[in-house]
Amino acid sequence: MTIFDANEKVESIATQNFKYDSYSGYKYNLERVDVKGKCGLVCVEEQESWGSHATILLQPIYNDIKVCKISTSKANYDKYVVYANGKRRGEFTMVLNEWIPQSDFDPRNN
Repeated sequence: MTIFDANEKVESIATQNFKYDSYSGYKYNLERVDVKGKCGLVCVEEQESWGSHATILLQPIYNDIKVCKISTSKANYDKYVVYANGKRRGEFTMVLNEWIPQSDFDPRNN
């Protein structure tokens, strides 16, 4: 699936499968996308019966993006803190697709 550019490079950072009653067959992928030397971040939700849907978390304007898992193994949903260009940009929770930007984060001033 192309998100930003036909020549983009995609690196899978994390994956979570979610199976619970009617949600069976859902898979979530957190991916770093490199476009012409700049990084972006997307979450791709896959469902067996209807395909894939991507949510853009960070546009490809950063030199580097690092993601660190902060949830425990007992958590229902995997949670990550996201750093871009060495600064904390926010937190992301898989399955819920919940992006919480850092309070002082302004994407116009990366």
